[in-house]
Amino acid sequence: MGVVTHRMVEAFRAAMLNGGISAGAEALGIPQPSMSRILADLQKAVGFPLFRKSGRSVKPTDEAIALMSKVQESFIGLGEIAGFSEQLRKQRTGRFSVCTVPSIGHSVMPEIIDHLRTRFPDLMVSLTVASYPEVAQKVRSRQADIGLTADALSIGALETVAEFTSDCVCIGTRKWLPEGATHIDVEDLAGKPFISPTGAFQRSLDALFSAHGIVVDAMVEASLFHTISELVLRGMGVSVVDALTGAGHKLRGGIAIPLRPAMTYTIYATAMSDTRLGQPAREMLRRLESATDGARTHVSHE
Repeated sequence: MGVVTHRMVEAFRAAMLNGGISAGAEALGIPQPSMSRILADLQKAVGFPLFRKSGRSVKPTDEAIALMSKVQESFIGLGEIAGFSEQLRKQRTGRFSVCTVPSIGHSVMPEIIDHLRTRFPDLMVSLTVASYPEVAQKVRSRQADIGLTADALSIGALETVAEFTSDCVCIGTRKWLPEGATHIDVEDLAGKPFISPTGAFQRSLDALFSAHGIVVDAMVEASLFHTISELVLRGMGVSVVDALTGAGHKLRGGIAIPLRPAMTYTIYATAMSDTRLGQPAREMLRRLESATDGARTHVSHE
């Protein structure tokens, strides 16, 4: 088998797609004799006939039809490369990636990303919502510029670049919580149906309950604050969540009231120690600080 060049394949594809050698030559903008010569060279290289005369026209052979399917696969691949190249071109104008735990990703990040896209129209933003260990892995492997968690990730080459702390709130509906209350004492939760978080946050809650000698009626548990808010909105009970989730809960018609004594919830922004934060990253951190402050005010006042 001889050498098959890209020019040969291009001419063959044009002839097949356009229904003949003359039409293919016209599509490529080359003279028909040149087209015929290129196809003859291809036929010699592959070792079998590609077209046969049928009356006053030529028809592709069975081998040509089979070859065309493989050629199409190749050109689809080229199309994917072109698309990826366009994506890379856009990324040159700016790319910013964030990996966050769900409590942050499901509450304030959509609004922040909307702001970033308005502020930086050419910015390509990547948001990944993942578990705490996955956030650490994404940042460490440089698949994310910044990781957002509720636990510090300042280990090894990772460092905390910002912290945002607010007090947790009790969420519920009119069925279980008084509107207009300035705060809810932890003792007020005793005997109320309680939607329990899971993991480290629940362990902190258990320690708070134990310190005040109360037992909550925990009949349902859920791992995500957003899910807990949805369950509470259905009147299934009360719960304790971070202020950002609490603010969103109020916007959806629920009640969010500061818990006393205070239980803090801190968001840690983490990056590799050698990372230089660009303008989009700094803007995201400013917006996250503003959102945290706004949530704190929103759940403290009607």
